[in-house]
Amino acid sequence: TVGRPSEAVLDMIQEGLDHINAYLTDLATHSGQPPQQIIDRFLKQYARSNPTNNWNRYSKYFTHYTAWELERLRMSGVSTGSIDIMVHKKCYELFKKEYHDMWQEILVKFEESTQYTETGKTVSQQQQLFNKS
Repeated sequence: TVGRPSEAVLDMIQEGLDHINAYLTDLATHSGQPPQQIIDRFLKQYARSNPTNNWNRYSKYFTHYTAWELERLRMSGVSTGSIDIMVHKKCYELFKKEYHDMWQEILVKFEESTQYTETGKTVSQQQQLFNKS
């Protein structure tokens, strides 16, 4: 049905989510893998589409490699002034065009590599990220 679900439906969903959470916690404990990694694996295998927004991934990549991305834009004949959303979009289009067969994999690997350099993670969390790769 369309619209707000009834309280009974919300209660049923919450009960199911509680069961999923308990199973996920148990699976994470027994496998030694972080819950988010298990969720990501599940979504990759069973979801109809990738839940991660590639534009957001590229935005992080662009922030890290702005000079390189702007150079690609200049090499294509487009002059760059201030970096606005249109420049960013054009860089994204050129990135996808240049790496047409592997641009998504590049962004995934970039995202994974940045996780290793994030501060504030415990040694155990860093080890789990290392084992993930």
